[in-house]
Amino acid sequence: MDVIYRYDPFAPITARQIPDAKAALDALIQGNDRLKNLVSRMQERTLGGDAGEPIVIPISPMTSGLPLFQGAMPAQSPFAVVLGCSDARVPTEAVFDQSFNDLFVLRIAGNVLGSECLGSLHFALRHMKDSLKLIVVLGHSKCGAVTAAVDTHLSPDAYVNIACTFPLRSLVDQIQIAVRGSSHALEKYVGTAIPNKTMYRSLLVGITAYVNAAVSALELQRELKLYSDEGPQVVFGVYDFETLRVQSSPALLPETPRLRPAPANAEELAKYATEVVEAIMSLEEDERESGYMLTMRA
Repeated sequence: MDVIYRYDPFAPITARQIPDAKAALDALIQGNDRLKNLVSRMQERTLGGDAGEPIVIPISPMTSGLPLFQGAMPAQSPFAVVLGCSDARVPTEAVFDQSFNDLFVLRIAGNVLGSECLGSLHFALRHMKDSLKLIVVLGHSKCGAVTAAVDTHLSPDAYVNIACTFPLRSLVDQIQIAVRGSSHALEKYVGTAIPNKTMYRSLLVGITAYVNAAVSALELQRELKLYSDEGPQVVFGVYDFETLRVQSSPALLPETPRLRPAPANAEELAKYATEVVEAIMSLEEDERESGYMLTMRA
């Protein structure tokens, strides 16, 4: 299997064209699809499949956000801000197959908002408002910070060690809103139908990863309203380790948006939590167990 990066110095030089939020959204989803397809072909080849035709990826300094000649320095002009988790297995540019100068990335465990994140966001909005078209909150499955928050919810006595460390406590506390909303939605849907505590914990972690991304998106949207009546659209999604796919629901339905607009209020957030529960519980049992059991094995 050959992956070829090809530069043609005689090809016309064209600048990146991201005129609006839809174009930015399309660029991110198409990039994630490229990553997924590339890795799928590599996996297939590793298992003895046919190599297929070479994958040729055209590149140029201009489209890669790099200077055209030595010593030049391009202006910073990302088309999207991405608030993501610090997890080393979720490199933001790679997940969306984007290059230099495409994304302004903020990363913190659990993709929660803090004063430093908000300061960086305001810097971007102030100095790069002409290029920014979209703000994305990107959670991921099997998140360690989310798992820690879920465990403190299910076993408060385990919270003592976290409570003694203020920075860690403040991070986990921010995720508790999503944990409680997810727990309420799950219990409302299944009642006591999940006696297996390990399964319940794994489902709650899986649901909370989605709801936590939605909570951060809602907070970001409110922050933007305080900053200005106009601003980039805020969307959110979750990177799934099983599929390498960015999605806004565990159910892979064609009509489900890959990146979803931020909830407008608490009612929309609660409704979304219910949708996530229904989506997970609608999966086949083996899909549900393989995707959400063994939450922190990795």
